Amino acid sequence: MKAGKLLVKNFDARIPKIEIKPKGSSSKIIVLSKMYDENDDKKINVKIHFDNVAAIEFCINYFDNMIGAEALGLYEIEDIDFVDSVVKRNFERRREVYLLEGDYEYDPSEPADMLNVFDLLGIYQKEKEKYHAFVQNVDAGVYIIIAKGYQLVR
Repeated sequence: MKAGKLLVKNFDARIPKIEIKPKGSSSKIIVLSKMYDENDDKKINVKIHFDNVAAIEFCINYFDNMIGAEALGLYEIEDIDFVDSVVKRNFERRREVYLLEGDYEYDPSEPADMLNVFDLLGIYQKEKEKYHAFVQNVDAGVYIIIAKGYQLVR
C-alpha cells in the first residue's frame, strides 16, 4: 500500500458539518472544518470541497481508543487497490441494506439483476485511476471520501 500525502494540516480536526450533494457521478461533498493558519498561529474556519464523489465511509473510534486522531490532517491516498476496496464495499453495503429493507427476489447468480451490477454505465471503471481516497482522522473516527479532487476554501 502506498503511503498517504498530507494535504491540509488541521491537527485536532472537528467536522461540525458535512454536506452531501448527490448527483450521480457528479456528486459533491462539502466538509466544514477548522485548521491552523500557519501565518497567524490560530484556528480558522475552512470548507473542503470534494468533486465527483464515488463513495464516503465513516469508521467510528471506540471512545477509549483514539488511534488515528493524531494523524495531523487531511491525507490523499492514491493507492488504486485501496480506493477500489472502499468503492466496492460501499456498493456491497448499499445492496445489503436494500435487501434488509424490502421484499425483493434477489438472485445473486443472475448477472442482469440490478443488485449485481456494480457500475452500470461503466463511469467508475473507465476513470478509476482518476479517483483518490481523501482521509480525515478526527477524535471520533475516520472519514474516507473517494473523489476525483478537492479544493480548500478559506
